Amino acid sequence: MSIDLKEKTGSFPFPSDFPEVRSKYLEANGQKFFILESGPKEGKPLLLLHGFPEFSYAWKNQIGYFAKLGYLVIAPDQRGYARSSKPKSISDYGLDNLSEDIISILDVYGISKTDIIAHDWGGAVAYWTLSKFPDRFRKACILNVPHPTIMKRKILSDKTQRKKSRYILFFRIPWLPEFLLSRSNYKKLERSLTKTSIKGAFSEEEIKLYKEAWSMPRCVKSMLHWYRAVVKNPPKLIRSRKIQVPTRIFWGEKDRFLEKEMAEETLTLFKEASVRFFSKGTHWIHHEIPDILNPELSSFLSEE
Repeated sequence: MSIDLKEKTGSFPFPSDFPEVRSKYLEANGQKFFILESGPKEGKPLLLLHGFPEFSYAWKNQIGYFAKLGYLVIAPDQRGYARSSKPKSISDYGLDNLSEDIISILDVYGISKTDIIAHDWGGAVAYWTLSKFPDRFRKACILNVPHPTIMKRKILSDKTQRKKSRYILFFRIPWLPEFLLSRSNYKKLERSLTKTSIKGAFSEEEIKLYKEAWSMPRCVKSMLHWYRAVVKNPPKLIRSRKIQVPTRIFWGEKDRFLEKEMAEETLTLFKEASVRFFSKGTHWIHHEIPDILNPELSSFLSEE
């Protein structure tokens, strides 16, 4: 399948000193994906995976930064989000399918091995893909999310995390979550960003772009299907081997959704991994502290 450079995709506001940010569609794994791309075409590949309820523009603070360092930065809207395909079945959103999306996107680009930075649900997909296809990745940076099997275990065993994760069980209910998240111009989704982050992390202009993404047909339902799929088919850890890709977890300690102990527990699943905590960051560190986070991401990725 080939990259389609002809389709008009619109544009997003980036700082004037940014390198060119290109927008395009490509077909991979039977789906159409919207891509934000920047940096030299022959640069070192770097894949950025967003989480819930964001989309490719979530990486506005990282795209230009890494493009300037010579990376070919690739930030897709993942399956079910914004401008990408939204298959109807819950089973279409299982971790295996989401993982295969990533490998297929790399195949379309002709990339044999890449670095990856991923947040939230994008991090869950990254963990899964690192485990299944370790030869396709050089290094990984994961922001504020544990491995899916650690998350599952913690919800079952820890009362505090179970309370923080009640929304996951609510999301599995048919149609009602879609209705509540969409009403009043997506107020609850907006608050899930602005009320759990440092003040000013999300600008009014940015929130308008998120609402435009959420308003696309079947978007809210498809985003929720990620949660429904993982509840329906809980991830099972492959205990016979540790993940081989060198990885660093970056974690804002004021995360309202996830206990930081899960970051340390995730390290046990890797052959080579470490964690960096930020005392002032929340779940949204890529928005809140890019001046601190970006150099640390770059430093880790550039280590030999």
